[in-house]
Amino acid sequence: MKDKSKQTLIGKSLRDLEQLALQLNQPRFRAKQLYQWLYTRRQTDPQEMTNLAKEFRTLLAESYIGMPLEVINRCEGLDGSIKLLFKLNDGKLVEGVIIPEGLRLTACLSSQVGCNLDCQFCATASLGFQRNLLPGEIVGQLILLENAAGRPMTNVVMMGMGEPLLNRDNLFDAVRLITDPEGMALSRHRFTISTAGWLPGIIAMKDSGLRVKLAVSLNGTTDEQRGRLMPRASRYPLTAIIETAAAYAYWADIRVQFGYLLLEGLNDSDDDARRLVRLLRKIPCKVNVMEYNSIGGEFRRTTPEKTDHFATLLRDANITVTVRTSRGGDINAACGQLAGKAGNSPSDAPITIG
Repeated sequence: MKDKSKQTLIGKSLRDLEQLALQLNQPRFRAKQLYQWLYTRRQTDPQEMTNLAKEFRTLLAESYIGMPLEVINRCEGLDGSIKLLFKLNDGKLVEGVIIPEGLRLTACLSSQVGCNLDCQFCATASLGFQRNLLPGEIVGQLILLENAAGRPMTNVVMMGMGEPLLNRDNLFDAVRLITDPEGMALSRHRFTISTAGWLPGIIAMKDSGLRVKLAVSLNGTTDEQRGRLMPRASRYPLTAIIETAAAYAYWADIRVQFGYLLLEGLNDSDDDARRLVRLLRKIPCKVNVMEYNSIGGEFRRTTPEKTDHFATLLRDANITVTVRTSRGGDINAACGQLAGKAGNSPSDAPITIG
């Protein structure tokens, strides 16, 4: 059992580690060595950091926990996807997924335990919101997913449990560690923050200076549609969300991605496709048309024929489109399913949205 009173090493910045080294009466350069062990070599056991002084290694092992979460379940899909269930130091559960596609290996990370946006088609919504993940808990997921895959990830998407931009301070700290050329060294062009359209968070992305990719889940072409499907995310007008996302894309010089989850009879008509074209035709963007992973309830997946037809209407209007087929359905890959089955339950804590 891990000592919950101990701090974790993963998630600390170089400046944090410099302060730690000085507190332990070590020279400042030890912080750089420790930083490289943690993030470049992905080594979280201080006793294995062989170029550190033995005294320093002992102090670290006695006072700090290397990794703030552990793998307690692993599911492998027929399509090669791998889903891990992580237990945090306080006993709460989150998920991470590995999605292979040729030479590309994408890690899908969680940002919160549960979620407070209550999107009607999402399994995580049934868990309620419990808490935000700390930077080390986000970075730690990536390290453990890489361990499971046996090689580094080529891409990272924040598309697991939670709304990333409602945990933006911790998320941005994690992004800096993951994309630092002297740390985990993932290209910023290969890191995507996916949001349900949380307007203040998109604005904050620009203020952060990170210039990573932005993906916005639209899932509707009118405010009324979004209000039904994504009641809390729809407090901001659809046109304002799209305009703000476009402004970010121009500033970051990275094409924005818009996700559109097709739901039979709700948002998959020809009129929906034409409205989507009108909303996006002047924006440098890509549309990911996605198949629905069923979690039960009222929603049904649009047929493959209608999905292809919807995508064709967008392409005919010169919109760049990718049809994202469902992955990992045999291992409950819809967000929140594994954690929910394993015992996460909604919190009685009040919902805070900001």
